[in-house]
Amino acid sequence: RFPLYDSTDISEKSAPEQINEGSKYLNQWVYETSKSLLEKGKLVGLLGGDHSTPNGFIKAIAEKYTRFAILQIDAHADLRNAYEGFVYSHASIMFNALKLPAVSQLVQVGIRDYCNEELDVINNSKGRVKTFFDEDIKESMLKGKTWETICKEIVTRLPDNVYISFDIDGLDPKLCPNTGTPVAGGFEFHEIVLLLKVLAQSGKRIIGFDLNEVSPGDSEWDANVGARILYQLCNWMGVSQGKLEMIS
Repeated sequence: RFPLYDSTDISEKSAPEQINEGSKYLNQWVYETSKSLLEKGKLVGLLGGDHSTPNGFIKAIAEKYTRFAILQIDAHADLRNAYEGFVYSHASIMFNALKLPAVSQLVQVGIRDYCNEELDVINNSKGRVKTFFDEDIKESMLKGKTWETICKEIVTRLPDNVYISFDIDGLDPKLCPNTGTPVAGGFEFHEIVLLLKVLAQSGKRIIGFDLNEVSPGDSEWDANVGARILYQLCNWMGVSQGKLEMIS
């Protein structure tokens, strides 16, 4: 159970200060909880919330694994430095993750909404950040390259240990119409399934994941799709770890 955050002088602080303090508290709680589970040998997945929620989990992963990659499935680059004054903003999750030396590679897939600041981070990363932009993926497929071939190119960029950070807005908005910041373009459901399958079959291990930004609407559609993505993430992590057997 998550304890309540309390501060006696909260009214004297600005809104960004209050939120930054609350975020630190949340990050520490997530870190301690996920670290405890990892130490028990559990396979751990985190459900948000917005995309800021995995900060503490990624820190715990970085203490268990000295070298791993983040595979980010997302419409947004999330490489802003303290976006709008919020140090742990959902738009800053990957900027913060790159502060961890254990994150040897950030591979972004489906990115189609980003700013010049984020593009500078990518271009100045000396190859540490590899971005497969949505527009480039779609153009390659329209010219005849198969999605399976692209999946193999993505997986080739990853080391043996892979953490998946999945923002539901990486999907086509018709699959997540009520997410907070939908962007035209994105992946079909079965394109994601194939990417996870290619990753799991490559011999590389999925060491954890987060799934974020699934938002309710007037129908159960967003939750339905989100639950099916969660099912796929859990199962392919199990396959990659040798805990589950794939049935062809």
